[in-house]
Amino acid sequence: MRNNSRIIAASLFLLAIGLGGCGSGPRLRVAGDVLDRITIEHQLLLFDAENELNIAVDRRDQVVEEIAHLKHRRRTAQKKLSVAERDQEVFEAKNNPAKAQVAGLRAQAEGAHDRYLEQRLDWARSRLNLERKQLLVAKARFELAKAKLVKRNNVPGASEIELKDFEEQVKDYQNEVKESRPEVADAQKSMAQVENEWTKAVRKLQSATGGAIGSRWLD
Repeated sequence: MRNNSRIIAASLFLLAIGLGGCGSGPRLRVAGDVLDRITIEHQLLLFDAENELNIAVDRRDQVVEEIAHLKHRRRTAQKKLSVAERDQEVFEAKNNPAKAQVAGLRAQAEGAHDRYLEQRLDWARSRLNLERKQLLVAKARFELAKAKLVKRNNVPGASEIELKDFEEQVKDYQNEVKESRPEVADAQKSMAQVENEWTKAVRKLQSATGGAIGSRWLD
């Protein structure tokens, strides 16, 4: 009977060694078919943990969408930079210093804009890394909630499950989140510095054109 109990307990969770590191899921997981042995009413106790998991997924997906949008904005800024540089060359060749100067200021503004978007992309990527780790925390908490539910309902073999292992798993992922936060803060600081340079370049362009060209938000 003791051996049978161990076999059943082994089916209660999966040891997927190495999965945690690649972000696909927690190392310790309660097998899905185990919950089938628990009534729907009791499964509703997982609602809060599942809701936290869904929120974490949404937050990760939002950053993924933001990165795609920033990449599009950067391609647009680089095209505008190329046009401004070409215009500057054309007006210099035509000996039109006034228009060449404006084109040069446009190029400086678009170059600063491109550098800002590059830094903002770095910031977004660091946030994505953080959100992926926070998603792992939510997944680990969900597995802990399932393990507790299995224990509470005394599913066959549940006595072999060590809740402290699932609790330690949550703590491990929480520590990874904590370690990633400084990277996000540093990336945000770098972005703010480059944004200030972009603002200065735009103001020069606006000053030279009487405000006719150079709105930061019309990109």
